[in-house]
Formats: sequence, C-alpha cells, structure tokens
Amino acid sequence: MLELVDLDGGYDDTIVLRDINLFVPPSSVVALLGPNGAGKTTLLRMASGLLTPRRGQVFLEDDDITGLRPNQRMKMGICHIPEGRGIFPSLSVRENLIMHSLKGEEKDAIERAAEVFPILGERLSQQAGTLSGGQQQMLAIIRAYIQNPKVVLVDEASLGLAPVIVDGIFEFLGELAKKGVALLIVEQYVARALALADKVYLLNHGRITFEGEPSELEDEAVFASYMGGEVGSH
Repeated sequence: MLELVDLDGGYDDTIVLRDINLFVPPSSVVALLGPNGAGKTTLLRMASGLLTPRRGQVFLEDDDITGLRPNQRMKMGICHIPEGRGIFPSLSVRENLIMHSLKGEEKDAIERAAEVFPILGERLSQQAGTLSGGQQQMLAIIRAYIQNPKVVLVDEASLGLAPVIVDGIFEFLGELAKKGVALLIVEQYVARALALADKVYLLNHGRITFEGEPSELEDEAVFASYMGGEVGSH
C-alpha cells in the first residue's frame, strides 16, 4: 500500500533519515517506534509530502508519488494526522470538518463525525481552539474517517491526553483498521502501539534498527537491545 524505498533526507543541510526502507501492507497496522529525536516525525512528513527526500522514492500502491504535493497525496488516499492536534483553532468545529471534507460531501462528513464522536456534534458552532485537549484531538483525528483514506499516518495521537481519552482514540484507530484502512502509527505508549500493530519498525538515530512482528519485542531487554539501550518510559 505505502512504501518508502532507500529514503534519505531531513531539513536543509541536516540529514535526519538514512537508508529508510519501510512498507505498510494493505489493511494493516504498522507501528513506528523509537526515542525522541530518532526521526519518526520526519519520516511521516516525507510520506505525506510535507518534506521532500534528498534521495529515494515514496510509493502508494504502484504509483510513484515522490514528487507530488501533500494535497495531491491526500486526494490519492493519504491522510496525515500530525503531532500537536493539527486543527484550525480560530475556526469553528463545523468549519474544521468542512475544511477536511471531500468536495460535495461536507454535510455527510459532519453527520459522520458527530456519530463517531458525539461531543463534536454538540459543539459544532464552538471555536475549535477553545475545546479541551481531548476534544481537539478528536477533531484532528476524525479526518481519518471522513476523508475515506487508504493510508493514515498518525503522529503521537495520545500526546498530553488523559488515559480515558487515549482509550477512545485507540478504540477509534482499531475500528479504522477493521474497516481495511492501513495505518502507520508513531506512538509514545509502546505497549498500546504493539497491541494494535501487525508489524513494527524501530527507528534509532535516523536508521531502521528492527523490522518484524510485535511479539518479537515483548521482552524489554530485547526491545532495549534494538534501541541501543534506550527504552521508552511508557
């Protein structure tokens, strides 16, 4: 479904990622784990088109999308949920939903969003920036449902949220996976990510250090060995 091939890149003259080869099969959940500064967010930005790789290619199904802009990739089926909510805070909840809807499907998108997260339906006229952190994350992540994507890139969906909200977010991601959407998830809660994932990659110092099944990383010592002795706190 989504494939990164021999990818190098970063910001200006700083190379963050080196020799990245990563594959997200159709209808699967892939967890991308690693310590802070490993390059996880950079990798997602290259996959969604926010960053251009210095070397390598990005494929969606059989199409080389390396040169396409983010909005073009979105129309082809890639949905990127960035770290830090990713909403328009000065717009209302309704206006945010419309912004992320497919043309001609705005009304249906609002109804579907309210069905999945009823609290959003109750706050359609409220300015998005005044919502609680959990509600803002619901608004950010609902685009993964209303855009009918093929692949969803999720960057730290649980960051700064109360456990009960995190439960709801992961339940939502699980439902997406059941519907056949492919997911590439960057997540601080390692155990939650591994429980949801079919496949896992570990990224450390800009390189893939492990690729395999979550069961291969259940032992903390094994996990630490692939992370160069660094184990996440969650």
